[in-house]
Amino acid sequence: MEPVDVIVVGSGGAGLLAACVAAEMGCRTLLVSKGQVARSGATATITGDTCVDGHTAVHELGLKADDTDTQDAFFEDTVVAGKFINDRRLVAAMVSEIGPEVKRLREDGLRMSDPVLTPGHRTARGVWFSGMELMQVLRKRALKAEVKVREEFFATDILTTNGVVAALGGLDLRSGAVACIQTRTVVIACGGGMMVYPVQTAPEELTGDGYRLALSAGAELIDMEMVQFLPCVLAEPQIWRGIQFPWLLGPQAGVRAWLLNRYGERFMDRWDPERMELSTRDVIAIACMKEVLEGRGGPNGGVFLSWAHLPGNIIDFMQDWSFKTQMRGQWRWEGFDFAGLVEEIKAGRAVEVISGSHFFMGGIAVDENCATRVPGLYACGEAAGGAHGANRLSGNAGSQILVQGRRAGAAAAAHAAATGQETVRCDSWESVSTGLMAPLERDGELRPFEFRERIQEIAQHHVGVVRTGASLAAAMDEVRDLRENALPQVSCRSKERRYNKEWVEAIECESLLDTLAAIALGADGRTESRGAHYREDFPTEDNGTTPANGFINRCNGALVRTTRPADCRRMACPTDAA
Repeated sequence: MEPVDVIVVGSGGAGLLAACVAAEMGCRTLLVSKGQVARSGATATITGDTCVDGHTAVHELGLKADDTDTQDAFFEDTVVAGKFINDRRLVAAMVSEIGPEVKRLREDGLRMSDPVLTPGHRTARGVWFSGMELMQVLRKRALKAEVKVREEFFATDILTTNGVVAALGGLDLRSGAVACIQTRTVVIACGGGMMVYPVQTAPEELTGDGYRLALSAGAELIDMEMVQFLPCVLAEPQIWRGIQFPWLLGPQAGVRAWLLNRYGERFMDRWDPERMELSTRDVIAIACMKEVLEGRGGPNGGVFLSWAHLPGNIIDFMQDWSFKTQMRGQWRWEGFDFAGLVEEIKAGRAVEVISGSHFFMGGIAVDENCATRVPGLYACGEAAGGAHGANRLSGNAGSQILVQGRRAGAAAAAHAAATGQETVRCDSWESVSTGLMAPLERDGELRPFEFRERIQEIAQHHVGVVRTGASLAAAMDEVRDLRENALPQVSCRSKERRYNKEWVEAIECESLLDTLAAIALGADGRTESRGAHYREDFPTEDNGTTPANGFINRCNGALVRTTRPADCRRMACPTDAA
């Protein structure tokens, strides 16, 4: 394939928008996706809330909102929720630029509803629309901008020459070929690594590939211990496990459903007696897991969510109040019909719920223009860390992906226009090619799905919602053993090269292993509890020292963690922070 100016990896909201912006600026832009464009990635699961300050929502979008709400207040709520380790530059860009971005989408035909109030925000900011509809709007824009697309292409390595981006390597699933595409810039927009845990709310392709790409190129990761677990997802039946429906019918929409342990106690009064079930996700997830670990959970390892105290017609009204752009009069969500479950809820049944990995606040370290420390390498959306600090508020993911998608696309295009094409070193490409072919050629005894199950078991038991120094040490020991002894034994039963899913899963094992290693290393180094990171042996925030960010990079093949003080200006208006 001919060299291109910009390659965007990932076709969710951030990647699609980045590709559109780069192409509109005149760059030869290629969008590569492990799945189908506009049908894969976490954006498809967006429940609809993308946050915009109330003043902008009223005067720029024509929506019903709190006119007195300001960008300063939005900034402040985000930093408070993030426990003051957010990168204030990223927060400032997000709160000040999301309004115009949503306005452009509305002009392009995206349907949306008035903002709703979600936990952690002082007022209603969550503008509701469908994630799938958002991607279709962006897909049409990408077609108009003549973005080149390569679907079912698994990006695995970024090749650099003299420390500068030179090419992207990966596996073409359709042809079975190992391919190298020369480029001036790469934008990583392939989401988080939720599949490292056994229960997750995200699609199965989110295996932490972006983190592996960044580390292979020499970029840093930031605050990888900050993994958001969404409480109140379904525990059973197995086909529904991890679906967010109870959360949407309760705290996400502001409905006063009650969290109960097996004895019927509303245990949230021990954690947040003022907000109770409308507390932030980090607090609720930790509280639920403590109930389970202390023997007060349900038969499936969860707790219970109950609406029994509410009249049935209050629940019925939810379709009109909060699901206007999703349900449209039916209790259908993500392809499932929940009408029967709703009837049971209205009859008084409590639903057992668990926590699932939902979002990575940590990720690739970037500046305000989404640039990493590697010239020519950018990251945006969930793949990029720093914007949310130690905990993300509902709706801020949508705001992040849209603002950073535009910024990353523009910055990558500007860099490509000012930079020549680096030559790919033959030894670098040979090393990448050999590594990609290895699982197909070796005759090891370990299958990819078995390796993934071992990864998920370690993550669940040692690096889950509640952590200790002993559990993290055990996790790091097991990760080292997997890397040294198990990973070289991962092989594919089928030697077919075209559409070999087992081959893809074998390569994903390295992404999952890097992701788990980074989470465990980050969690072990943060000897305090802050936001989503809860250490049972250090159960409080360390407020006696300056809050710090943890950075991880690869040095001589091993991951190494360092720290730097976070910006201590706890409150700064967006204009001052820009």
